[in-house]
Amino acid sequence: MSGDPITDTQEMPLNAQPTPTPTPAATAPAAKPKLDWISAIKSDDKETINQYIKNEINDIIHKNNLSNYTTIMLVDEVDSISNYHADQIYAAATESDIKDDILLIINSGGGGIEPAYLLSKTLKRLSCGKFVVAVPRRAKSAATLICLGADEIHMGLMSHLGPIDPQMGGLPALALGNALNVIAELACQFPGAAEIFKDYLRVQAPIRNIGYYQRVNESAVQYAERLLQSRTFGSNHTSETVAKHLVNHYKDHGFVIDIDEATELLGSDMIKINSFEYKAADEIYRMLDFIGFVMAIEKKKYWHVGSVETGFGYRNDKNQYEN
Repeated sequence: MSGDPITDTQEMPLNAQPTPTPTPAATAPAAKPKLDWISAIKSDDKETINQYIKNEINDIIHKNNLSNYTTIMLVDEVDSISNYHADQIYAAATESDIKDDILLIINSGGGGIEPAYLLSKTLKRLSCGKFVVAVPRRAKSAATLICLGADEIHMGLMSHLGPIDPQMGGLPALALGNALNVIAELACQFPGAAEIFKDYLRVQAPIRNIGYYQRVNESAVQYAERLLQSRTFGSNHTSETVAKHLVNHYKDHGFVIDIDEATELLGSDMIKINSFEYKAADEIYRMLDFIGFVMAIEKKKYWHVGSVETGFGYRNDKNQYEN
């Protein structure tokens, strides 16, 4: 057999390229540990619950490309809006590194007109750009008033606002004036009963109450009008006509003002439909609602007021707060 034998020491030709050393595959980032929030609720492990909720909210915000916002929460179906809510949200806004815009995710049945008005104005002033609210389900009464101070209100098919007529003892302040009109009509129909109506009114509706309730209603109109100043509305509305409409027009405090009616009143520049802001708020609401369902089984009620990181809290049916 001819030819040199091939050995392990045979030199490579000068123009040959060395075989590249395989590069190890990049290691994927470690997944976040899945927190057992259900067990944490049962054992009152608030730290684990908070961590889970914070992770979920931040993931939703990032997924919807909303990281340019400073996100603040006002999700509370337990208590009415009060100075506590205003203080918590003010603290969250001033202690955070405010970015260009503030996003307030709000789901509330309402509450005090005064803290709502002050809160709305404060968030507008603290924002470096826009103050935006997203309503996954409902922002009624005083919560609607908060929305009126925002540059944009993001809504979906299940979102709704509500009348901002003040309530006194669970009844509309307007109800007293309406009742007087009814009694006056009855007195005209039955003149013989006029003395009975007079004695009844003297006991049940002192004249000072009539004037006070009327002024409370006018105060709500003033608050709404001030928050709506310098805006352009649809259908020839003005800040004054919209404010009066929201306070005086509706016959029931729980009346639903859906996206169509809200757009007709406030205009498409203010009402934004099915945006990323709404979709994120809706997903966050559904996540918190499921947590609330589990908490209800454990006889606990929750709220999330203030920052994403620390605003979550709950209490049991004995009204003992867990903080």
